[in-house]
Amino acid sequence: MSATEDRNARDLKEIEALEQQEARAMLAADASTLQTLWADDMVVNSTSNLIAGKQILLEMIKGGRLKLRTYERRPVRITVLGDLVVSTGNEVSQLITNTTEFKLFVSYMNVWAKRNENWQLLARHVGAIERAKPAPHQ
Repeated sequence: MSATEDRNARDLKEIEALEQQEARAMLAADASTLQTLWADDMVVNSTSNLIAGKQILLEMIKGGRLKLRTYERRPVRITVLGDLVVSTGNEVSQLITNTTEFKLFVSYMNVWAKRNENWQLLARHVGAIERAKPAPHQ
């Protein structure tokens, strides 16, 4: 295996772990972990037609306007492109708003950038597949 292939394999494993760490932090509304994982210039294009940056999203999480009851991320493909990595897959979540709850099935694309030897989420696009009322929880 070449040095580039070794590096790509290490980066792939690291991004796989970061994808799940970021998903767990979203579920737990762990703003301090997200603060570290998200790049300061991150941009997210979401299913709610909201294009937002890091600070807006952190404020939404801290204020309880972006709250998840369940959240599962299923990466399908992760492609290492030097100091950028593109991860695509599907997510299933149960989103809680002030007035209702609903279950979301989405596809996503995350772009991770390596800066100062650390990976950070730089860009994210989420596309709705289905939005449904959740089953009653017990």
